[in-house]
Amino acid sequence: MKDKFFEIENCQRCNSPLPVRILSWFTDETICIKCSIKETEIKRALPDCGKNYEGCGYIPKNEEALS
Repeated sequence: MKDKFFEIENCQRCNSPLPVRILSWFTDETICIKCSIKETEIKRALPDCGKNYEGCGYIPKNEEALS
């Protein structure tokens, strides 16, 4: 049985090609490096570097990062 992670050809968030595949910190999406960098910026702005948001199923908004 093949792993779906390796079959995905485009980023599930921005639809760009996937030369490198990364699993999203927040969701179960396979994302590109650019989207991963954006997630890292969001994580840094969250309390406790986003540890409480791992696998939460959504991308936290800036309001959550500031509260």
